[in-house]
Order: sequence, then C-alpha cells, then structure tokens
Amino acid sequence: MCVGNATLRTECPICYGTSISYCISNTDRRKGLRGEWDLWICAECGVSFINPTPSEKDLYCYYSIYSPNERFDFTLGKGSRYPSLRKLYHVFSGDVDPRDFIRVPKGSRILDYGSGNCGYLVDLYSRGMKIAGAEILRYIVEAAWDHGYEMTLVENTERIPYPDSEFEYVYLIQVLEHIQQPHAFFDELRRILKPSGELYLAVPNSRSIWRSIFGAHWISGWFAPFHLFHYNFRSIDKLASAHRFEILDFWSSTPESWFRLNLKAVIYKEENRLDITRKWLDSLPYLFIIMILLRTFELFVREKDCLVVRLRKNSQ
Repeated sequence: MCVGNATLRTECPICYGTSISYCISNTDRRKGLRGEWDLWICAECGVSFINPTPSEKDLYCYYSIYSPNERFDFTLGKGSRYPSLRKLYHVFSGDVDPRDFIRVPKGSRILDYGSGNCGYLVDLYSRGMKIAGAEILRYIVEAAWDHGYEMTLVENTERIPYPDSEFEYVYLIQVLEHIQQPHAFFDELRRILKPSGELYLAVPNSRSIWRSIFGAHWISGWFAPFHLFHYNFRSIDKLASAHRFEILDFWSSTPESWFRLNLKAVIYKEENRLDITRKWLDSLPYLFIIMILLRTFELFVREKDCLVVRLRKNSQ
C-alpha cells in the first residue's frame, strides 16, 4: 500500500470557501487497491474532494497499479474507419468521445492531454490533424514515440510541457478529476492556449441522478483514490472563471459501461476488482438491454453521469 504525508484541508481547493464538511469514506472497488479515503464537500461550490489529498509520491504509486505496462495497438479501430456508425452507436451507448463533437479547422494545433491508450490521438492524426499528446506514464509516451507520434512526458502535474500559446484546442477526457492542483493546472491551460483558444473537459458529474441512486456504489464517479475531485457545473464554472475562461456550452451523458459498472458494484458487494472481473452483466445481450433501458429513462433526466463542458480562453 502507498502511504505518504498529507495535510487535512480547512478550505475548499476550488472556491476557497471554508464551509467544507466530511461527506463519505470510500475504498477502491475497481482496481483492488487497499485503503480508505475520506471525501469532503464544499457547501459553496458543491465540489467534493479527497481530504487530505494524496501526496505526489502516493499518486505515482497508485498509477503503477491503475495502468500496468501493456502493449498498444496503434492500428485504426472500427470506430475510426466508420465514423458515422461510431457516432450512431454512441447516441445509444452514451459514450463521450471527443471525435464526435470537437470541430477543428484544418491546420489547427490540438493537445490530447492524458492520452491513455492513444486511440483518439491516432484517429485525429490519421485525419491530418496537427495533434500532440501528453501523458504521466512513461511507457505510454515511449510507445507513442516508437510509432512516430508527438508525445511528451508529464513529470510535474502542475506543468504542461509545451510552449506558451502553442495550441488552438485542448481536450481532457476524464482527466481533470485526477489533477492534484486544479488552479495551477488551469494557469497552465491558459498559458499554452492561443488567444480565444478552446478547451473541452469531460468529468464525472457529482450532481448526476445516478450518484443519488447508487450512493456509496457510484464507483464510476467516486473511484477512490484516483478521482481526487468530483465536479459539477457550478464548481467547473467557479474554477474556469477564476482563470478567465468562458463557458460556451455544456451537456451530460451516462455511458452504458459506467451504469453497468455501478450495477455490478451493487450486486457484487465483496468484489473490489470490478474493472477487471467479467460478470454476466458484461455479456452482449445484457449490454444492449441495459443500453436501451438507460437511454429511455434518461429522456426525462437532466443531470447525467458524465459532464462535458466547452470553454474559451478570454483575451481580457
């Protein structure tokens, strides 16, 4: 188990309000990491966060478990080869995929921050986009280098390793909730974006109806200790405004895979490696049944599990 020194916060790390209080304690139900982490909530902006925040040393230790070394397939998948079918499928699956909604003029420079398995980066690169990546895990960076992609290693999460005014577009899909110092990170996003540059964020939505229904089993969102923060529109707005970003648009969606993960957490209460262990709910017939029922129910729901926000850097 990873153990480091940490200090209990007495103010909200997003709006700096002092009306914070203990919310819930969580364990890792997805990767099997041992330990327990306390979540606190801010009454002013609504963000919840792990308190005390894990140290930088702890985070690197956690991520060695989160994503062990693996081989990458840099060939274009079916979703890249058949984009219209991919978009149609995502209407029903609820998956949040930047290729479906980011419209980038030809010649614009894009940053894929937190590239993961590099699927989005490879697809956009194949379509002639001037795209670069950034990752905290060295083996991902080296794999990208070996295949000729532009990628930099993030050695300090408070510093984005690219020059000032380098990009017109930046996207972070399920990344911001992992960032230890959100204000320092937003300073960096502002620095690397060109005037009027655009930023796309996708984060678990702490105001989702499914958080209320699943409670402690909302592991798609809680995911302790990897998700350090749990944002909603109000807390994103507070954070963005503090760094002179304007919100242009926002929406929410619940990926079927997230909903199914929470269902498994309810059914298999003793299981703590739910990301790895396949269950009967993961079979194709149940997947489609859940997908149809979820999409039907969410026709009447405003706050869904994944919040997507489009922002623009203000010049003032």
